[in-house]
Amino acid sequence: MNRPLPAVAARRPGRLGRRLYAELADATPAVRRRFYTTLDTADWAEVLAAATTEAGTPYALWADDPVGFVEDVLGESQWSRQRDILEALVDNRRVAVPSCFGSGKTHIAARVAVWSSVVHPPGTALTVTTATRARQVQRQMWPHIRQVVARAGLPGEVGVTQWKMPDHHGSDVVVAYGFSAPDHDEAAVQGIHAPRLMFIVDEAGGIGRIIGAAMRGVLTGEHTRALLIGNPPTDDEGSWFEQTCNDPAVLVLPISVYDTPLLSGERTRRCRACPAQAPAHLLATHLVDRQWVDDTIRDHGEDAPFVQAKVHARFPRGGQARAIPASWVERAADSPEPDSPGYTALRTLGLDGETSPNRVKRGAWIRLGVDVAADGGDEFVIARSVGDLVELRHSTAGQENADPVVVAGVVLREITAAQRLASTLGSTAPVRVKIDGVGLGWGVAGLLEAWRREGLHSAEIVAVLASEGTGRDDEAATLRPGTKRDEMWLAMRSLLSPNGQGSLRLRADRRTQAQMSAPKLETNSAGRTVIESKRFMRRRGVSSPDRAEAVLLALYEPHVSRRRVRVIA
Repeated sequence: MNRPLPAVAARRPGRLGRRLYAELADATPAVRRRFYTTLDTADWAEVLAAATTEAGTPYALWADDPVGFVEDVLGESQWSRQRDILEALVDNRRVAVPSCFGSGKTHIAARVAVWSSVVHPPGTALTVTTATRARQVQRQMWPHIRQVVARAGLPGEVGVTQWKMPDHHGSDVVVAYGFSAPDHDEAAVQGIHAPRLMFIVDEAGGIGRIIGAAMRGVLTGEHTRALLIGNPPTDDEGSWFEQTCNDPAVLVLPISVYDTPLLSGERTRRCRACPAQAPAHLLATHLVDRQWVDDTIRDHGEDAPFVQAKVHARFPRGGQARAIPASWVERAADSPEPDSPGYTALRTLGLDGETSPNRVKRGAWIRLGVDVAADGGDEFVIARSVGDLVELRHSTAGQENADPVVVAGVVLREITAAQRLASTLGSTAPVRVKIDGVGLGWGVAGLLEAWRREGLHSAEIVAVLASEGTGRDDEAATLRPGTKRDEMWLAMRSLLSPNGQGSLRLRADRRTQAQMSAPKLETNSAGRTVIESKRFMRRRGVSSPDRAEAVLLALYEPHVSRRRVRVIA
């Protein structure tokens, strides 16, 4: 219909309104929607008033027509697979949607939440949304819900994660709310009951088995519905989400990137979810595009669990282990900024070039990691760690990176900035710079060491020869690295592990994150843990992990050999 419904005022419906409502309620959704176009504003007001009187809500006519609700009441359009999801919830108690990246899954899940909350009388139905983390509930799902309710003029008051409406007595009742539960807190999902219950699980791939099992008890009853939607997990074979999708009682609607409009060629209508002030654009522009797919396959490799999950929407199985699972990297990238008094935002320190809103701790140690492009190829990258905060500071590609003096000059500039920051934060340790010491990097390290002796800086310069032995060994360790490069990757694996030595805030671009989860984890004939070489990564079409290794170098503390850095005259 794509025209706004009239406001529903408190009124008694006339005979015509009651008759129209009765006839429409008995018709199929398709017949209803054709008839809607013949109603003028006065007739609509009568029908909605009759629906309020007879069914307890003006939106009762859309109880079996969520597609019509989104289009007629919300005035929005959807693409084909989103319509499939909406239609499936009418006749199926559980619908699971393993989805690729950028398919609009949270968008459509929020529309389901709004539909299920208003098509039944307040107090007789409840919509519950959940996700693995509170931030997903508060900052992704519920902003969608608030926006939709406000724009469509729907009744009630929507808070951060709760929606209340007046019931027929005039008392406010909760019609929808959102929560997140710790992995082992099964009590968090117990005791949820309502005559009609809609349970929406966003980012379902991250739901743990204990919470998932507890949900099974909630999802009982003839009038209970559940929508489980999210990316398949990249590193949890046999996850609760996968088990649920294998349940014959669950309708599964997978969405691959190749199903989405910009890759399938499906034509979409104009987007009506964005503010009216936004330039006119098609719905498809909000979805995944070919460039993202090509970049992701190049950075991870076609056989990577990340690609299987987020491109093909498949549950990865039996693949070779990755040095660092993608979900660990994502967790570090999504970690919240600390709000304790000991932290301050970089941009508030008054230092040139420090414009980041990320927060750093007073007294934190500062370290730089430098991956030098070999012979000007690949990328020259500098990463910086300030305590638990890791950022990318510089990345370039080109022949100018083949000149060690030019490269050393860029590193010196970052050393100078790091020393200013260390002084401002009151750090007690000197800035420490770890440089990939192979080829050109050895000369860059030599120049920086010479400039240190000349008084241009006071940082510690450490050339890391990736092929060298680690200089230390732990016979009891499960993963025993053979070289410093292997040790460097395994050290980062330990830092990012959910059960690791600590947490990191990784503030790096998508390519850096992709590179961190690209190399495979192998074991050689001596029983040592080996990280897949750059040469073998290139053979399978994966780009060199230069950005990732700069980040790793920033955090890595190698055993320093006695070999002196050669000084270039």
